[in-house]
Amino acid sequence: MPIQQASYRGVRFDVLSVDDNLERATITHAYPFVNGGDIEDLGLNPLTIQLQAVFYGEGYYTDFKRFLSALEKQGAAVLVHPIRGRLQNMLCTSAYFHHEADFVDYVTVSLSFQEATPAKPIFLFNFSVLGLIDELLTKLEDLVDDVLELYGTFMEGISFAANVKSRLLGSFGALYGCFEQVRDLFDMDKKKHVILANTPTSKDAFKQQGGNAVRDMAGMIRDGLTAIANRDDLTVRAKFDEVTRTVKSLLEIAPNLSNGKNSKSNTLKSLTSSLTAQDTKEIFCVVQLLATATVLKIATQFLEDDSLVPSEIDYIVTESRLQALATLNTVRALVQAEQNAMTLHYVKDDFGLISLSAKKQTGARHLQTPNTGLYTQAYNTAEKLRQQSHKLTQLALAAINRKPPLIIRTVEFDSTIQQVAHSFYGDYTRAGELLRLNPHIRYPNFIARGEVLNGYAK
Repeated sequence: MPIQQASYRGVRFDVLSVDDNLERATITHAYPFVNGGDIEDLGLNPLTIQLQAVFYGEGYYTDFKRFLSALEKQGAAVLVHPIRGRLQNMLCTSAYFHHEADFVDYVTVSLSFQEATPAKPIFLFNFSVLGLIDELLTKLEDLVDDVLELYGTFMEGISFAANVKSRLLGSFGALYGCFEQVRDLFDMDKKKHVILANTPTSKDAFKQQGGNAVRDMAGMIRDGLTAIANRDDLTVRAKFDEVTRTVKSLLEIAPNLSNGKNSKSNTLKSLTSSLTAQDTKEIFCVVQLLATATVLKIATQFLEDDSLVPSEIDYIVTESRLQALATLNTVRALVQAEQNAMTLHYVKDDFGLISLSAKKQTGARHLQTPNTGLYTQAYNTAEKLRQQSHKLTQLALAAINRKPPLIIRTVEFDSTIQQVAHSFYGDYTRAGELLRLNPHIRYPNFIARGEVLNGYAK
């Protein structure tokens, strides 16, 4: 038969025959007592090409060595097909060489090529764990900025209130009390984190001084909770439990100010002695938002740990989402109360607040409430918090799916946990992994035959 020419990595060779194989990947779903089955098309398998090549003649060995050198190189390359021409990304998966004594200066070569489809880089994949972590941490930093803007909007509303003087005094007392006790809770440096005890004399001074204090308090909450999460003497779950316990103590500060608890210094007593729940509701909402943002950030960083088992991931994410839900309810209740207050009938006062009147139409009372800056800012903050909670759930699913599926295995002989790990995986160093997946094991040095354990599929 006529000989055709082909080449691979620029090395030419003669071809006697070509066999191209194209197969489709399918899955057949069969059902009991039903003839036939549903065939699911999963796409084409890699193109497979088999060539029967030959090197012959007095100088055949030189060409043969060049071809062997080309095959030793790693990676896919261009194959010039005798019929189909240039084929990109072809990988030589096997080569078989045959010599016979009766044929001098002659070698036949059986070659098998497969098409290698370039895969997407893992770190650019939309649902990769690292990509989701980076995205979520960036969004959480923006959430903290929104919380600070929300507090500024609260202060603007207080500045335009009818009883502005008493509201300013009450709000500053609540802010001062929270600042002092947050600093004491995390044992922060009193010289570095300072809030002046002198009550601001103007609305502008109150807004500026209050904004600086809240920004400083946000840093204390972040640093304090992060320091707890970075402790080396606790497991990941114990760290997270300690963080949530600290958050509960943090959220008790503002309510205790209105009932006279936790008043240590004389200055704190004088500023908080007459506080009511009305005075502390704004700062309580802000502290809860800042604490929740930090909890979500800590949970995100914990999920980066490969040693977490699915039950621990589920626990961390569930507790974080419950914390976020409680915060959302607080924000919505506060905004609803402010909106209800604005529906009352006011007259135009000296601060320029335009009255909101209730109109009677066809016997029904219709209340007109404008879309205020407070409502808009609170909605944006709550929406971002809701989105970050959803992204945390997506991150948890990606973190669970990066591990092999969990299955149930039976111990085949009396052994230690290291021997079980070697029996399951061929690697005794994965004994710690088995202990995390099976917290019910009380005696790891004696695992009875027939005991059922959780384990990864591979």
